[in-house]
Amino acid sequence: MKLLTFRHKDGLRLGALLGSLVVDLAAAFQALPPEAKGAHSHLAALPADMLSFLQAGPPVWQAAQSVANWVHSSGLADTAAADFLSLLSKVHLGPPVPNPGKIIGVGMNYADHAREQNLPPPKAPILFAKFSTAVIGPGEAITWPAEASSQVDYEAELAVVIGRRARLVTADEAYDYIAGYTIVNDVTARDVQFGDGQWVRGKSFDTFCPMGPYLVTADEVGDPHKLAIRCQLNGVVMQDSNTDQLIFDIPMLVEFISRTCTLLPGDVICTGTPHGVGVFRDPPVFLKPGDLVEVEIERIGLLSNPVAAAAARRYWPVHLPTGDKAIIP
Repeated sequence: MKLLTFRHKDGLRLGALLGSLVVDLAAAFQALPPEAKGAHSHLAALPADMLSFLQAGPPVWQAAQSVANWVHSSGLADTAAADFLSLLSKVHLGPPVPNPGKIIGVGMNYADHAREQNLPPPKAPILFAKFSTAVIGPGEAITWPAEASSQVDYEAELAVVIGRRARLVTADEAYDYIAGYTIVNDVTARDVQFGDGQWVRGKSFDTFCPMGPYLVTADEVGDPHKLAIRCQLNGVVMQDSNTDQLIFDIPMLVEFISRTCTLLPGDVICTGTPHGVGVFRDPPVFLKPGDLVEVEIERIGLLSNPVAAAAARRYWPVHLPTGDKAIIP
């Protein structure tokens, strides 16, 4: 099932994609005939937002699938006449997980990306964080203050969305804790990243985590290590690889991360980017206002975001310590 969030007058709502139609799952559940509810008749309602839905667990997920099956089999999807149905072309998609508790990035996790840097593969996953305030949805603009960075880069990534509380999970158990997969563009200010000597600030500017268009459930994706992944900048292919290039596979990442911190429903793991990023090109290629970045992953979809100039604002320079008192984390 392809789950999504879409903008409604009351805020973001949880939906499912059926062909060219978006089903408002919470509203459709209310319209579900009693005989169609079956084993889900004890449920008063379905959550109307993605995070609450993921937190609710498998019984609610199964109810959502039943709703989608009913809409499809009832013929409502053919007429699109119900109030809980909208044409995909008419809705404004938000990020599938608008408010993840944690966004965990994995650095240099593609063999071809390590080769383009002339570096050996890491011996263990390299983890970093992106702030959740960086998240935007499909079609929303990537922006940043011009004076803050002149080297903003793209990074196409397959992202894992956690579906169950995971602590000290083994690799063999990992798939039981995954709700599904989405696309993330791990936008990065390279001059900030390299200047700081660590990565969080350079990867966490507002708008630096485009996500979407859908959360595709794990059963529909199948093996996540055999997916074509591509990034185009203004129609020119910049990254073209496959998730079979992952150095540390997804079960190993879930095991490794859950040894350190508890993963919660809605947490997002960005699994790394393949070769072709702008900073390692000759000459380097960085994003600029007017650009269009498109990330496509097989079986997941296409995430498209324009690049725009940041709105004019007053700017106060940040005075950093110098000399012996400077702290480099």
